[in-house]
Amino acid sequence: MPRGKVTSADPAPTWDKRAFLCALMVFLYTFVLDDFVLPVSNGLHPLMFEVTTVGGVGFLALIGLLASRRPDVLDNDWLNGCAVTCSLAGAFVALESVGAPGPLYYLGSVLVDVGFEWALVVACLTLGELRLRAICAHAGVAALVAYGGTALMQYLLLAVPLACYGLAGPVAVVVAAPSTRRRLAAAAAAPPLADVSVTRPGVLPSLTNLLFVSIVVLMSAFGYSLGYDAHATMPLFLVVMAVFALVWVAATWRSQDLDLVYKVAGIIVLFGMFVSHPGMGSFAGLQAAALKAGALLVYYVEVVLYAGMAARSRSGGIALVALANAASLLGILLGSEVHGGVQLVATFSENAAYLLTVTIACAFVAFIVLAQRGFSLNRAVAEIEDPAPDGVPVPVVVPAPAVDLRGACAALAEEYGLTPRESEVLGLLVKGYGTARMEEALVISRNTVKTHVRHIYAKLGCHSQQELIDLAEKSSPVASPESPHSFQGDITLEG
Repeated sequence: MPRGKVTSADPAPTWDKRAFLCALMVFLYTFVLDDFVLPVSNGLHPLMFEVTTVGGVGFLALIGLLASRRPDVLDNDWLNGCAVTCSLAGAFVALESVGAPGPLYYLGSVLVDVGFEWALVVACLTLGELRLRAICAHAGVAALVAYGGTALMQYLLLAVPLACYGLAGPVAVVVAAPSTRRRLAAAAAAPPLADVSVTRPGVLPSLTNLLFVSIVVLMSAFGYSLGYDAHATMPLFLVVMAVFALVWVAATWRSQDLDLVYKVAGIIVLFGMFVSHPGMGSFAGLQAAALKAGALLVYYVEVVLYAGMAARSRSGGIALVALANAASLLGILLGSEVHGGVQLVATFSENAAYLLTVTIACAFVAFIVLAQRGFSLNRAVAEIEDPAPDGVPVPVVVPAPAVDLRGACAALAEEYGLTPRESEVLGLLVKGYGTARMEEALVISRNTVKTHVRHIYAKLGCHSQQELIDLAEKSSPVASPESPHSFQGDITLEG
């Protein structure tokens, strides 16, 4: 799987408090669920994880289909209100009935999960209003802060993590409300989608779509690690945070390389699986650290990937993020069930269980090496677009009249060494011209236009017309306020 780095000409990312808080709540809920709630619940309610996951998949599939076909029926206040109510009421019911196995506990857990899944969607939508470099920065810092906070919770009263379990989702939903409202408005204004394409060929969900399959496989590693009940200790937390910080900085310092994080996370998880043999008792701590660190990296990739989807979606990204998140839940469930199967085999033969674990690890490697050869998460995100019927205009954010387009283009052309013809094409691109209009304006062929556009994208480190427009705004001698609807804009140069 080639790396396909996404380079960026962005300046240092500015800090967005709303986006950071949303990401922090998402990571905090996940870590509290992993280290405090699931270890207790799985012992008392064996099917709790499966029931809540299936409930979450059903909810996300419904939201994704409605957002792609009938976005007008989705109301911001109603959805947010339901999510907050489900989280709070579900947490209360689940915690009240945790000691008594029965339908009330399962109902409460499903309600909490439904509320959180919507919180994850809107958090990614909020992060998606940032540039990719800023998305990586916000998500990485949020993951480290949340994981450190979870480590400290083991020294506090149990009420603290339980409060986070019930309140993290509602806080994210409330903070993300302005972004959600804009996204729903964009979805309602966009033409109905016959399907939800992520990257051609194939649609989501579809086994012919490698991005969909990659999400399932990626999150199955996360689900496998959830099945490993490691005792949370401060040294374990510190090792995991150090590994995550090292990989995160290495992969995002100069580029936003999701592929590198994905591969490193896979290697770490595989290492944890290979040292899982019962005879390697002295490696128990190493195994726990590997599986936990790999899971943290995997979840980071998921959040950044979905935020990137939202950033490049024309119709607000709700359908894309919801259906992709449903795919991730299926992957988590798959990984958890695989781990459960290995544990079942271990009750009969520990050597057979270890052999099965190694076989699963080899299958994972084979998928990455063979099936994903030539596939890149970075490139998949860069190519994401919602299909629109022919002839339907796609919204694009053009700089405000106060922006000096000519000065901005001249500055960019000089800085990045554009040829005179490329400078002309750049000037038309930032005005919102498509391929056909540039053909007419410059009296050149369509293929020549596309060649110039590719060269401009490569030199400026951009991957869409909207990124060029944003860059022109920032480079303009006359500053302009940032458009609140910049997420709508990426257009293809096909006409």
